[in-house]
Amino acid sequence: MANYNFQKDLPIAKKTELDIAKALENRYNAKILGIENTNKYDILASVAGIICTFEIKEDFTCEKTGNVGVEFSCRGKASGIEVSLADFYIYKLHTALHGIQYVIHKTVEIKEMIKRKSYFRIVNGGDIGSNSMNYLFKYNVFIKTGMLLPLDKIKE
Repeated sequence: MANYNFQKDLPIAKKTELDIAKALENRYNAKILGIENTNKYDILASVAGIICTFEIKEDFTCEKTGNVGVEFSCRGKASGIEVSLADFYIYKLHTALHGIQYVIHKTVEIKEMIKRKSYFRIVNGGDIGSNSMNYLFKYNVFIKTGMLLPLDKIKE
């Protein structure tokens, strides 16, 4: 569960990144070339000989709200989808109906969804004082444009 405190949530995020990196290796024979600590992307990997970058996100509140948030601003500066150079976003979604699901989108697909205003509102979220702004998508809208990943090798 998210703590809405960056220092407390960071170890959770790092564990999720490592778990997904291991699952990409095990399930898709990806070669992990790096796990980054920047706002550009989280994982650098070679998949079927193609270099790809992945941004990893985890949405705990989806379980309660049925919505998925995509951050675009934090502390008054562009962040998240606005600055990411990742080729793909992988979201770990905690859902009420389906448990934990992993969905992958091409980053350009999420940006197209934003351009088409497929989100239903913009909300302030995240850590207290962070003023993080997020596009809020209904779960079904968000899932429809992505692909569910059967990352069954991940141990919860």
